[in-house]
Amino acid sequence: MQLADDARNLARDPLRFQTRLGRLAGIPSRIRTSEYMAVGRTARFRAQQRRRTVAAARAGFVVMAAAALFDGVVLVDRQPDDALLLFGLNGGVAALAVGGRWLLGGRLRRMPDPVAAVVAVALTVATAATGLIIPALAIESAGYLILIPVLMTLILPWNTAVHVRWLAGWAVVAIGFLVIAPSSVLSPDARGDLIVVNLVALAASLAGHGLLQLAAIRNHSQVRKITQLRRRADADMQELARVHQRLEETARTDPLTGARNRLRLAEDLRTVRARMNRLGEVQGLIAFDLDRFKLINDERGHVAGDAVLKAVVQAVRDTLRADDEVYRFGGEEFLVLVRVKDVAGMRTASERVRQAIANLAIAHPSNTPHGLVTASLGAALLTRDDSTASDDDWFARADAALYEAKSTGRNRVVVAA
Repeated sequence: MQLADDARNLARDPLRFQTRLGRLAGIPSRIRTSEYMAVGRTARFRAQQRRRTVAAARAGFVVMAAAALFDGVVLVDRQPDDALLLFGLNGGVAALAVGGRWLLGGRLRRMPDPVAAVVAVALTVATAATGLIIPALAIESAGYLILIPVLMTLILPWNTAVHVRWLAGWAVVAIGFLVIAPSSVLSPDARGDLIVVNLVALAASLAGHGLLQLAAIRNHSQVRKITQLRRRADADMQELARVHQRLEETARTDPLTGARNRLRLAEDLRTVRARMNRLGEVQGLIAFDLDRFKLINDERGHVAGDAVLKAVVQAVRDTLRADDEVYRFGGEEFLVLVRVKDVAGMRTASERVRQAIANLAIAHPSNTPHGLVTASLGAALLTRDDSTASDDDWFARADAALYEAKSTGRNRVVVAA
């Protein structure tokens, strides 16, 4: 009655009927695009499944060989007259299982499904043959046949296509055994019951394989997602480290000229002091100031003044070695740290800086008598004996020499005593 009512309702409502029909028609498409099919067909998952099948089959073959031999011993005790036949059947299965294990460890390790299927079919055929050849063992053989598909499902994680094909072969052997088994052992009612039980075993094996396969697919997907998230997190960490490094550089760099700032100067001076105490190194500290720079800002504007500062810093940097550095101390005053050996080396380095600025040939008419942008420099030689003095004491020495250079004509170098 309910089905008839539903049919009448659907007939009255064509739109609902079309919707349900569309859902039914879309089932194959949803199956093809499902996680089970989409992930299960990927090369990465198949490779992983192949490795798992090899490992499981090799372990299962050992158990199968041991079980076959044990079963042969037990059955021989019950049927001593058929000892040779029983040992032949069970020994053949054991030998095939051992051979399969050996092949999966070598030449056929990339083909675990066919090898496992051959061994499983041989086990099924041997079980059925035992019951047919020795009628007294037909009941035991029927019981073993029922257990085989369940055991294969639990042992072998092969792909679904292979499992379905193997189940089809097992069903032919199992149902055929029940059909042609001696009537003296299996009554018609027993045959019918066993056929039903075999069909239940087949359905249970298929369902169990599907559930295990789905679990493996979901586990594979989760591992892939975790791996991708970890790679993304590693990439984000690397990017964060690069951003942090850039921020560190920015925090220690003068934004206008690109010279190091006073924060970086304080850090580098600590390093210099440590090298002085540990290695006895000598360091030169050069302070320079652009002559009459304020007039550039007053006459041409701060944009022109900023351009001069940038050009000067670049010119100075071009004269320095990789271990030396220039710092903006304030306004148009800069400091340079250079590694030197003695006063002569420091004077030479200072002259290179002065000459590099003058060689820019930037017009500055108000800077008489030179008519160009020039700099006055004061230099101080720092040795291990000076390591106990403060940074301000070092600055004061270089600054005093700078003041003397300005007061004695500008565009010159004065080395502090």
